[in-house]
Amino acid sequence: MYYNSLMQKHTILASQSPRRRELLNLMGIPFTTVNPNVDEVINPNLSLENAIEELAYIKALDVLNRHPEANIISADTIVVCENEVMGKPVNEEDAIRMLKQLSGKKHEVITGVCLLSSDKEIRFHTKTLVEFYDYDEEFVKSYVQSKVPLDKAGAYGIQDKGALLVKGIEGDYYTVMGLPIGELHQALKKFNQEG
Repeated sequence: MYYNSLMQKHTILASQSPRRRELLNLMGIPFTTVNPNVDEVINPNLSLENAIEELAYIKALDVLNRHPEANIISADTIVVCENEVMGKPVNEEDAIRMLKQLSGKKHEVITGVCLLSSDKEIRFHTKTLVEFYDYDEEFVKSYVQSKVPLDKAGAYGIQDKGALLVKGIEGDYYTVMGLPIGELHQALKKFNQEG
């Protein structure tokens, strides 16, 4: 397989996200998953783009410290609407609040990615603009009660029932899913050429 020759070491995805696992499988990359044990806190002293890349790096480093022989892939995603940074909701009420704020508006999704091994590192981020329909509170409550959006930045998944909220996107769909696989593919080629 293509990625067997490309990735010279064992690859670990530093995430338990089913979406990211699904996307790496789509790419045909052989990998295992290890959950990073870090606080997902955005550094307020950095730009959002640099902060999300740093968070992906911190996740990757935590896993690399436990598996120094491996190549680590990690990612983190945030939603930004009207200058508010939205990560994963803390509970159902928070999810409802987020979705009400996003209703009828455009927002930005930023995903930061880090490729890390014992001797090299690549960080990058991608951005996608998403526009939501103006939707009613009944739909929001029904969606949140399904529990599906509770583990997602901005309290929605573009690949599940949250797709019904989306009026349009400008940019990479997979950035919104949480792993921009086109850009990741380019980064993996560069990562393999280094060192």
